[in-house]
Amino acid sequence: MKSHPYQRADRIKKLVHREVAKIISSLKDPRAKYVTVTEVEITDDLRNAKIYYTVMNKDEHSENVESMFESAKGFIRKELCRRVTLKHAIDIDFRYDKFLEKSLRVISILDKIKDEEKNHQ
Repeated sequence: MKSHPYQRADRIKKLVHREVAKIISSLKDPRAKYVTVTEVEITDDLRNAKIYYTVMNKDEHSENVESMFESAKGFIRKELCRRVTLKHAIDIDFRYDKFLEKSLRVISILDKIKDEEKNHQ
């Protein structure tokens, strides 16, 4: 029997990421327009998934997108279970990914430091 270099959970994670992104993009809710799924964490038992997302239109984030996910969570989970056949339905939890904002802030700080060094020389 051949051993795989990665676990089944890793393969399922990629599949869940792709399918949730497709489901969100198919939602008729206008708040879903700027949402991008950035990461999926899934437990080894494949029962729980944390789905991280970011919003390209910063003004749109607030509570609007969070409330959209709360109201659409059942539909998204049902559709995900229809597309990804597993022994148990995956419980999903949506979380806002602050990585992009933090990265932009770090880049901004580095640019300021670079400008200050140019001014002092």
